Amino acid sequence: MPYSGLTSEEVKQRIEKGETNQAPSSMVRSVKDIILSHALTYFNFINTVLFVIVLLSGKITNALFYFTVIISTFIGIWQELKARKLLLKMEMINKARYQTLRDGQYVPLLSDELVRDDIIILESGLPVPADGIVLSGTIELNESVITGESRTVIKNENGEIYGGTVVTAGKATVRIVHVGSENTAAKIMEEGRQFKDAKSRLAQEMEKLLKVISVVIIPAGIAIFLTQWLRTGMPVNEAAIKTVAAVVGMIPEGLAVLTSGALALSAIRLARTQVLVHEMHSIESLARVDVLCLDKTGTLTKGSMKTEKHIVMDGVEEETALHALRTLLKALDAHNATSSALMETYGTDSDEETAELIPFSSERKYSGVITAKGDAYLLGAPKILLGNRYPQVLEQCNEYAKLGTRVVTIGRSQSHTKEDFEPYALFLISDELRDNTREIMEYFGRQNVSLKVISGDDPSAVSAIAYRAGIPYAHRAIDLSSCDQPFDEIVEHYTVFGRVKPLQKKELVEALKRKGHTVAMTGDGVNDVPSLKCSDVSVAMAAGAPAARDSANFVLMDNDFSRMPSIVDEGRRVINNISRASAMYLVKTGFSALLSIYVIILAHTYPFVPVQLTLISAAGVGIPTAILQLEPSFERPKKGFLGPAITKAGPSAIMVMLTVFVCVFLREQLHLTPERYSGILMAMTGGIYLFTLTKVYRPLTKGRSAVISAMGILLICAIFFAGRIFSATLIGLDFLIVGIGYCLIPLGARILTGHFEKAIGHFLTESEN
Repeated sequence: MPYSGLTSEEVKQRIEKGETNQAPSSMVRSVKDIILSHALTYFNFINTVLFVIVLLSGKITNALFYFTVIISTFIGIWQELKARKLLLKMEMINKARYQTLRDGQYVPLLSDELVRDDIIILESGLPVPADGIVLSGTIELNESVITGESRTVIKNENGEIYGGTVVTAGKATVRIVHVGSENTAAKIMEEGRQFKDAKSRLAQEMEKLLKVISVVIIPAGIAIFLTQWLRTGMPVNEAAIKTVAAVVGMIPEGLAVLTSGALALSAIRLARTQVLVHEMHSIESLARVDVLCLDKTGTLTKGSMKTEKHIVMDGVEEETALHALRTLLKALDAHNATSSALMETYGTDSDEETAELIPFSSERKYSGVITAKGDAYLLGAPKILLGNRYPQVLEQCNEYAKLGTRVVTIGRSQSHTKEDFEPYALFLISDELRDNTREIMEYFGRQNVSLKVISGDDPSAVSAIAYRAGIPYAHRAIDLSSCDQPFDEIVEHYTVFGRVKPLQKKELVEALKRKGHTVAMTGDGVNDVPSLKCSDVSVAMAAGAPAARDSANFVLMDNDFSRMPSIVDEGRRVINNISRASAMYLVKTGFSALLSIYVIILAHTYPFVPVQLTLISAAGVGIPTAILQLEPSFERPKKGFLGPAITKAGPSAIMVMLTVFVCVFLREQLHLTPERYSGILMAMTGGIYLFTLTKVYRPLTKGRSAVISAMGILLICAIFFAGRIFSATLIGLDFLIVGIGYCLIPLGARILTGHFEKAIGHFLTESEN
């Protein structure tokens, strides 16, 4: 039937009405949003104000702390912009062109150039650009990205098709009926946009700490400034510098740098293994996952089929059966996953001439070929071709189906119909498991990660594939299409969930989260978007739907699920090392808070200036933790990090406070100059930091000991050789005092640790739980 298509005027009218196939706005954040989200934070604002105060005071060397703010912000922006660029590039690469009938001629157009009522040609391999109606021809579609079911469907004249699905065989002329946000896929994607990714535990606990500090620093800063200026008689500019030192000391800005730097480094490592990290904190989130939800197609299986074996019927020669199969396969003008699997195993080597092809149709549910000799060979599902005439064969086929194996039969028909079909052989075809699938499942088993398989396919077939993949308790399967139980009651008991609708996937993930689990979800289709967005962390395949890639935390660029263990290990390396390092950064926060209380109450001079704290933090925390976080550390992270970090940091913070008292006493008794007083105090404070490092990074290996020793030498040399920069110095007697102090640090730490843990240990344990 000839078609004329739309005229230029009709296209113009539809564009004016907004009836274009423009895709809904991408889930990828804009460059502006990314930059603003990282730059305009509360603590960036506070640090910027402090930076301006230092500049106005004229003592520029004390502004070095601001570099940590710049570095942290830059790393976060750089990583997310890099991920955004790659995602948008993938979208451009994957855009297809469609032969579209305009003004009586076919012209190639992109998906977003189509309008309502456009007539297009769809062929094998093309994604369907929008919902439509088949006008003529026959196509076979993979609708798994919409329905979640891996089986293909046949669409003939007047058949409805959905945007986002993929043509696997055939050719058809199609009229577009829905465009843009009206498409079925767009509606599912819009549902996905309603959900927000859960924050990582590290981010949540950091936020708790920062909320407390944010309430304290402004009134504390005002009180310290007034104390230094009015009560001690200090000039305004010097009082401002002392205030900046106190406030900067209470902000663990170095921890933000370490966190963003470590996560960015992990993102680079993962990129080298073809894993795109969309959000850096998701690396840490995946390390804490205790339930992993898998999609069958594209995750456990490759999305392709392979022939397991064939069974020849009694009284039939094997060569006769294979000749019939090869003849039919040779005659086919389009191939699906089943015929491709048969071709790969048996080939198409046949010298029979074809007189007529019997194409597959949704009514017949089989295909066939009539040879020049008049023989008719039919290929299809046994229950369709055999009817009730071969009960034993059908029973045998049912047993194979329960094992997740697809069974097709080939045979001969005198009447060229199924009515007198005589089977020659059965062919057992199965979904092909991805390489190393069993090893990956065993890995997650060893990590105590529960596995759930969520699929739109028949639960019996999915259960069989899950069993082949080595998933524990794969026999615990349920059909959600006929389940009336609340998901909270079944989600823990069952492993395989079949006949699952897209929004039911999301509801299953939510039910798992309500049970207290940290849930990861894998998927590659539009139907997976709601559950991907709802999960704590999500993984998509690069070959999947753009909506799935955009909404996922991780994208496997080579579509290789075997990358998952390396992502988990990388996450564990990051969170374990950051958890250890966090205790070091909280030492400064702790003693700065204690010193602030001390100087406000007693009207004493704050003992540090910002540049001194910068050196102590660099040698005692920043440099060593940056080096030591490269160490492998793949054990499962503990539930929380803030409580243990405070427990380790508290005694050290108190020791710094006591050290200030001792140094003030020595200054008065020995008449020390301000520079010598500062030199001894800096050296002692640095020593406490280095001793804390030895506690945090136990057991001490040769590498760890070398790093800590090198930091001690760096600190002393900086004070001795560059004292003018830090307003500090050390002379002969001072080294003796520092040496005695270093010998007393372990004793003081042991006493303080015991009392500190008794005082707040129980409280912190309860708060973590």
